[in-house]
Amino acid sequence: MNARQSIRHGIPIYIAAVVMRSSMTVMNPLLPIFKSQYHLSAFHVSFLSSLPVLCFAGAGLLMPLVRRIGVTNRIIATGLMTITFGVSARMFGNLPLLFLSVIAVGIGIAILNFTLPVWIKEEVPEHSGLLTSFYVTLMGIFAAIAIAAAVPLSRLTSIGWRLSMVPWLILGLFSSIWWLNMNRNQVELADVEMSPHFHARFFRSFDAWAITLFFGFQSMLAYGTATWLPSILLSKGFSLNEAGYAVSATGLMGSLLGIFVPYLAVKIKKLRMLLVSAGILISFSFGALIYGHGWYLVMWLLLGNVGLAVTFQVSLLLTIFRGASAGETRSLSIMSQSFGYLMAMFAPGLVGAIFDATGNWNDALIIPIVLGILVAIVGSVAARDGAV
Repeated sequence: MNARQSIRHGIPIYIAAVVMRSSMTVMNPLLPIFKSQYHLSAFHVSFLSSLPVLCFAGAGLLMPLVRRIGVTNRIIATGLMTITFGVSARMFGNLPLLFLSVIAVGIGIAILNFTLPVWIKEEVPEHSGLLTSFYVTLMGIFAAIAIAAAVPLSRLTSIGWRLSMVPWLILGLFSSIWWLNMNRNQVELADVEMSPHFHARFFRSFDAWAITLFFGFQSMLAYGTATWLPSILLSKGFSLNEAGYAVSATGLMGSLLGIFVPYLAVKIKKLRMLLVSAGILISFSFGALIYGHGWYLVMWLLLGNVGLAVTFQVSLLLTIFRGASAGETRSLSIMSQSFGYLMAMFAPGLVGAIFDATGNWNDALIIPIVLGILVAIVGSVAARDGAV
């Protein structure tokens, strides 16, 4: 299978990737609205935004049960249906259902987080870097669209923010039906077993822990900044609409600029240098946000999002390239994402707590600066050659 055929073969996971990211990121620009409508404190907002990450971390414990669903395709279909249920509960429910919907979406995304790399390892191992870049880039593009459209849609009709959920509910229903139909028409394959020595070997592996910490630090960066960037920009003189557009546009451009970087880096064997450079770029860009106001801050947001796009794509690639088989890839993915997302769960609350204590977003920006440095240091170890 050549590269062009591989890209076409990956269309089903592109759709799954779009659903999993947009259904979560659409919440971020609406957090100020939820805070006002439901009288939530900064802690409650942080908890709401951290719930999906808690699900990502805890879902690794459920994977032995999830594997009973069957083959990889059926597991992906189940994840998509869980996300769709969560979006519908969010749209039609009240405050308790809002929290329940976030949990459902988080569990569905966690299932896909663990399973999409396995699908790539099974289906197109020779072009895994290319397909990973494509589906991660599409995640970034549609996340940006979801962020940009959320506030305008919330003000378009009398139903308010619930209208912002309609496009992603429709897309979730479509993708669920697509994957269910694929399962009906496809011959069953043998299930992918987890590594029988997962706990004994991976938990004692220095390289496995380096990959896990790298995933954790880049996830802390992504979730810690995504939650509060609109609020930070509000403090810098942006309106809510302008902040949403700025975060959306820079996230979109960052994803597009980073689309082929991991693929090319693997080809030219410069992955470690890439991660060190990306970590330094992230630290520098968020440091620059501390100073000044106005639209030129969008330039620093763009640079930071390029770094975040690269580190996220490479964090997924590492589990594919450094896992010797599909089973090893699943095991390494579960370990890195379970512990990594557990670390990320604390990032929004940490950033929010610093702001609550000081009343100054510039003080809170110290967190992403430090995390960028840690990404550079740990990434240089995690990107070493060879299987774990």
